Amino acid sequence: MDEPRANLTQPLLSADSTLWFSAYGFGWGYGAFAIPAGMVCEKLGAANETPKQLMLAFELGKRRLLQVVEQKALPGTGERITLSTDDL
Repeated sequence: MDEPRANLTQPLLSADSTLWFSAYGFGWGYGAFAIPAGMVCEKLGAANETPKQLMLAFELGKRRLLQVVEQKALPGTGERITLSTDDL
């Protein structure tokens, strides 16, 4: 089984309940990502949009998120990438 090339930071919950997190790895680079709360519920299985549920769904979906972010083309400008339902 292939080990992930990237690591994920702990997510932060923004004012509009979007989860912000970063992915980084030696030889892979750095990327900043965002997932809207509704998508965390729909695609990662959070029961509702409470902070506790959003953080739990993020933790349980980490492996899946790693696969997604490793496939993304990272912008050279360092801007945050909002993941879409198609990504997940």
